[in-house]
Amino acid sequence: MKHFAFSALLLMLVACAGPAIGPVKGVLIVYEPGVDLQSLDDLLEDIQLQVTTVDTENVFDFSTCPMEDFRDDLKTRRTILFVTENSLQLPAELQLSEGIYRGEDIWAEDQVILGVVLPEFTRTDALSNLLEQAYNHHLESYIYGSFVSTQMSSPERIDSLLTLGFSMDIPKSYHLKEWNPEAGFIQYQRIVSDECLILLSFRWIDDSVILSPDDAVLWREAVARNYFYDSAADSVDRSSVEVQLMNLRGLHGFRLLGMWRNPYHLNAGAFTSYVLRSNGRRYLLDTEVFHEHREKEPYIREGWIIMNTFMLGGDND
Repeated sequence: MKHFAFSALLLMLVACAGPAIGPVKGVLIVYEPGVDLQSLDDLLEDIQLQVTTVDTENVFDFSTCPMEDFRDDLKTRRTILFVTENSLQLPAELQLSEGIYRGEDIWAEDQVILGVVLPEFTRTDALSNLLEQAYNHHLESYIYGSFVSTQMSSPERIDSLLTLGFSMDIPKSYHLKEWNPEAGFIQYQRIVSDECLILLSFRWIDDSVILSPDDAVLWREAVARNYFYDSAADSVDRSSVEVQLMNLRGLHGFRLLGMWRNPYHLNAGAFTSYVLRSNGRRYLLDTEVFHEHREKEPYIREGWIIMNTFMLGGDND
């Protein structure tokens, strides 16, 4: 009975906790006074990830806080990393797994807490992966749950796309820009601000052509020129485009990441594309970002999260 009462109290406390706050890509670093600050700087440099679009951008926004100042709303940040010189200095709720201490929802809902002990900690790649997973999780919650007019899913859009043989969970913050299934092209748009625009596009062709990485880049460029509004002069910057093999639910192909240019309009931006193939059809899923002289990484990652929901109609049965 006592155990049941304690469990019920714990559930009530968790239920009363507010949601985690702070920047979606932010990581609050909480360090003990005894930690060598140069070692801390070296750790942050080692675990930082970068994405290159128009420029090379850091993935994480680190902010630091000494342990004695860790209180109030700092305890409700979305992602917190404790750095100590003694495991006894870490929150007791964290559990050790493969050299990294981990916990969730200690001071707020939807919160990720990690901890490492210096100087012996060496698993920087694993820590980067965990931080990126946390970032993706927070961004997905924001994309599908935090806009005023957005629900967790868009069933009417899924149903309309299923008539074409595939589906994708497109947030309601995106409005339909072009619907032309006869030509194999659909485009949605999200106006983030007066300075920021995101285009989410689909192109599909029934053929037996197997594309090489260079062919995939050329196809993406051709689709933009032929289907995007006022983009006949668009080109992909070949010097910076990154092409990686990918497998999305058994659909094989390439992920492209790079920069587009338009010399006619004297502008440029970032794009990411999935070029996939299945059963005699090839697909281009594309996110294009215009945010001149400002960060593009969060919007490119938004594209990844949305495009990762792509599946063929048969996968929904």
